Amino acid sequence: MSLTRRNFVKLSGVAAGTAALGGLLSGCGQVTSAGDGAKEGKGSAKPDNHVVLGYWGGTCEAPIYIGIEKGYFKEAGLEPEALLITSDVTALMANDELDCFELTPDKFKPMEQGLELAIIDSLHKGCIQGAASPESGIKTVEDLEGKKVAAAMGSIPQIQIASQMVLAGKDPSKVEWLTYPSAQMEAAMNAGEVDAFAQYDPWADIAVSNGATKFFSDTFDEGLKDYLCCFVGMSTKTLNARPEIGPMLSEGFAKAAEFLANNPEEAADIIVKGGYVPVNTDAGFTRDIMLEEIKAYTWSSGDRKLIDDSFHEIWMQINRAGAMEDAPTDPEELNRYIDETLYNKMVKYQGK
Repeated sequence: MSLTRRNFVKLSGVAAGTAALGGLLSGCGQVTSAGDGAKEGKGSAKPDNHVVLGYWGGTCEAPIYIGIEKGYFKEAGLEPEALLITSDVTALMANDELDCFELTPDKFKPMEQGLELAIIDSLHKGCIQGAASPESGIKTVEDLEGKKVAAAMGSIPQIQIASQMVLAGKDPSKVEWLTYPSAQMEAAMNAGEVDAFAQYDPWADIAVSNGATKFFSDTFDEGLKDYLCCFVGMSTKTLNARPEIGPMLSEGFAKAAEFLANNPEEAADIIVKGGYVPVNTDAGFTRDIMLEEIKAYTWSSGDRKLIDDSFHEIWMQINRAGAMEDAPTDPEELNRYIDETLYNKMVKYQGK
């Protein structure tokens, strides 16, 4: 199915958040799964400092794992509980089963439309890549016209590629965009069904380790690498009911970010031992790939200017891709809409 620029979000609905390997996770002792609330005694009284931190099972969520395993959230005064997310976060937040998780820009449009979720801090730069078949001749996004590319429809990987194409003078509507489950994208490329694909890590990194060409990277590419790809997201229901939790979370995330930047090898071992990210699975994800991702990402917490700059740029990417259907056409009005209307609605900074 090919798309025109104005159809990206309309056809896709709400794209999933981080497309990680969580579905392959066998589970570990300290983690519950979404939907297990009844087993845990859902509705029973919990201390005011109890907080549920959700995750899908990707490297980019490492601050959550490290914050729990190193005791940083406890040091900040919290009683953290890890939750493997296997269902819609909207329902989990509404049912008080989820307080905080990695917020990817895929949630920007739902937040614009009223999703009760807030950006409370920065998390990291870089976790979206694109892989191409060597036979396709694709080296950069400028080579995509006339090609078949797999990406979640309306997702930030697709939107960022479309935005980069527009900036390069190319037309993303000349790409045939196709949808495959994340775990099947590389197989579809190897079978010749698509020429390339883009997704959150680790899927493109796995393909590159198998010989594919990395043609797109918000970790390394100019115009992308200087901006956040992920934020700390918090349920506004929780934030409004227990506002003291926000600064505590930011404190824990700040310590976790510093540890990851300074101790990537130890962090990888902690994550593997804790069972948060499935390595050496049939999907081909290894500790070495995860370690390289930890080293490649820029872990950031408490950087409000980076949040502000990234928030604006991501919305501009969405607009370039044609997915801000009702956005003002006047540049000054567009800037005000992003930096005032949307920012005040979506960002509730809790860092120092």
